[in-house]
Amino acid sequence: MSLFGNIISSVKAGSQSSNGVVGIDIGSSSIKVIELHEQKGVITLATYGEIQLGPYVGKSNGESVSLEAKQEQVALVDVIRESAVKARQGVFAMPLSSSFVTNVSIQADPDADLAALVRIEARKVIPASLSEVTLDWAEVEITKKESKTTEANQRNVLIASIQNVALERFKVLMQFVGLTKPPTEIECFSTIRGLYDSDEDDIAIVDIGAVSSKLYIARKGLLMRMYRIRAGGVIATQKIAEALGTDFETAEETKCSINKQASNFSEVKRAHDQSYERAFREFSQVIREYENKTGITISTVYLSGGGALFPGIDSQLKSVLDREVLPANPFSKVAYPAFMEDTMKEIGPSFAVALGAALRAFE
Repeated sequence: MSLFGNIISSVKAGSQSSNGVVGIDIGSSSIKVIELHEQKGVITLATYGEIQLGPYVGKSNGESVSLEAKQEQVALVDVIRESAVKARQGVFAMPLSSSFVTNVSIQADPDADLAALVRIEARKVIPASLSEVTLDWAEVEITKKESKTTEANQRNVLIASIQNVALERFKVLMQFVGLTKPPTEIECFSTIRGLYDSDEDDIAIVDIGAVSSKLYIARKGLLMRMYRIRAGGVIATQKIAEALGTDFETAEETKCSINKQASNFSEVKRAHDQSYERAFREFSQVIREYENKTGITISTVYLSGGGALFPGIDSQLKSVLDREVLPANPFSKVAYPAFMEDTMKEIGPSFAVALGAALRAFE
């Protein structure tokens, strides 16, 4: 039997909660948290915060780092304290680096034990022993076009796994900050929940992180395709540093503060854009192949992640993909004071994972 809703999660997964819930997104360069409350049936933003991880190991803001357990605990305590998070219930988004997600096709009669067949297939595709991971799976519907070319009794299945070592590590981390047995899911499912709207069955999301960029294609809130490539904010900052002849810290500050009116914007943008040219071309190819196979048209792509905040990156992606690109606005799913509107739209792309994780508890 599938463990559906444990680490694989659709937009319908989760349990009702009327208390405060904190969504936690631990990336390679920062930790982000968002606390939500339900007030009279309305999900409301209570607080949010982000803390850079570089300084905890003597590195600059924006750098990708690997923290020891103690350092990670201190960083999480700091961001929770500084953000004034009060919730004792949490949902943790597991980074893709500790996970494995893929789609497979399995030949199975309608009355076959699909769970047993999934485990057999999982042994072939997961780069670790099944005893070392927590496995989850969900059957994915086949589109009309796919059904015309699909063999009889062919089933499409989404398989996901998380390293047990990573699960234990984050379990201890959550207990350290007083969150008991928080549900855990892989960050891609949190992102999709944070951006999915039932008015739009099929969406694509480009999530630009510190060291990698990911493409997610989702149908009715369930992941259909995922593609990841090494291209992210750290690499972009390194290229900017080379172009300007400066150090990483100065280049990171420039990248984060620059606007289109700056005298050196063209030079900085040229170096920045080079970091993503290959990734965006490959994303375009994956989307086209998906459309050709399924007969589904992806009209809009949502841009999320910290890297989405750089001015003009949406235009670059739109030019390569030749389709509409919109900055992710996950805060549109929750209530907040009107005076925060501009801020929420500005920071929205970088908080899609944390907000999507917190929303799991309310659906």
